[in-house]
Amino acid sequence: MPTTPEHRPVRFAAGEAHRAPLTWSQRYYLAETDAARPLGRGLAIRRLYELRPGVSEQDVVAALRDLLHRFEGLRSTVVRETVGADAGAGQHVHPEGVLRLAVHAVDGEAQAAEAAAAVLDALAAKPFEVAEEWPVRAALIGPAGSPRFLALVFSHVAVDAFALLPVTDHLVAAVAVRRPEWPPARSRDAGRSPREQAAAEAAEPSRRTAERALRRAAEAFRAMPAAPPAQGPPDDAGSADRCRFLSRTSPALDLAAGAVSLRTGEGVATVLAAAMVAVDAHLADSPTGYLQLLAANRSRPETVNAVVPCSQPVPCCVPVAGSSFPELVRATASATLGALRFGSYPPDRLAGLHRAVERERGVRLDITPTFNYRPRASALPRRVVTAAELEESAAAGATRWVPSDLVWRSSRYLSADVSESGIRLVLQVDTRVHTPRWAEHWMAALERLLCAAATREVTAEELRRVVKESQPTRQESRCR
Repeated sequence: MPTTPEHRPVRFAAGEAHRAPLTWSQRYYLAETDAARPLGRGLAIRRLYELRPGVSEQDVVAALRDLLHRFEGLRSTVVRETVGADAGAGQHVHPEGVLRLAVHAVDGEAQAAEAAAAVLDALAAKPFEVAEEWPVRAALIGPAGSPRFLALVFSHVAVDAFALLPVTDHLVAAVAVRRPEWPPARSRDAGRSPREQAAAEAAEPSRRTAERALRRAAEAFRAMPAAPPAQGPPDDAGSADRCRFLSRTSPALDLAAGAVSLRTGEGVATVLAAAMVAVDAHLADSPTGYLQLLAANRSRPETVNAVVPCSQPVPCCVPVAGSSFPELVRATASATLGALRFGSYPPDRLAGLHRAVERERGVRLDITPTFNYRPRASALPRRVVTAAELEESAAAGATRWVPSDLVWRSSRYLSADVSESGIRLVLQVDTRVHTPRWAEHWMAALERLLCAAATREVTAEELRRVVKESQPTRQESRCR
């Protein structure tokens, strides 16, 4: 359990104060953060760094001071303007300040790791007050005078997963041990600051790119399936457990996804997206499938190492009717590539477009189903598998309902953490839209489809039958 900490000041001074708009991605994450708050959740990204032997408390203070000096997004706060031409949210870059570093002393080395995990949980428990506190919280854990772990929690308004790559590189160079699942930053060049990214988005080239992205989104909205009438008051935040999270790990799924990727020549991300599209479409008896993809938006040199969120969801619609699964994988590859090419746009413009197309079509459109593919430093193995291998590995699968800090505005949101050790799927479902039993059926259908496609070509007729007839396995039926 966390001890009562002492606190050390991390003082920084880094030039002048600045005011700037939020970037498009920051505006997206701020809206998600505000929506999660009534549910008692915050969109916090956690990192637990093991410290190198011999690193002192003073070394960690110096590393954090340099971090805040170097990356202005970590010393910025959100400014909410309520009136006038500047109404909306912006950000204030602070020229100086103090970050409080909590120092937790434990009795011995053996307790440090367990205590560090508990401290990390405690740091992330309270949603960030983005207008009133720094977007990073820090704690040091270890025996007195011998720190072993540095726990950091970041606001999603300040960083996304890619933004943490240069942050981690800085800490690894100064005090921390690199874990195998943390890839190094992809470039040594310094990326844009949040102010520079916001200025670039206001320039004509970015506006033209945004218009292309919005035109493509409009095409997806006009082709996507209509949603059933909304259930429950649309503005009711509901209870804290309104959103539930179904986790699935399965050696059979790992083998199947890699095998389908090899058979089709497409990446594992595309294979999983195609399976999600197929399951959604056939469960809804729709000729098309729709999802949002999380676009990283870091293809340009100036954004590769930017310590600012750049990711945003991009709409994608794929025709499903009459397609075998290999054909659907190819169609998904084409549709997702086109969507990801123009990933950045002002979120309020997309919301306005959504409402306009709903009026135009006279139907309700649920544009929130989302797929978030999160590759780690190592890749999932891709090889030929046999039906016998899949059958033998099926019993080792595990499905369970889990807690989560991250809650998204989505009727269903699939996260896939993928590495050489396997795939972990987490399906968030809004229980106002889908029952827990529906979620179990959905997860079972996804895996059964991929296992079928791993060893043969699944025809359009079989694809529909596999999805419709899938039932949770004995292990899954225990998920409550």
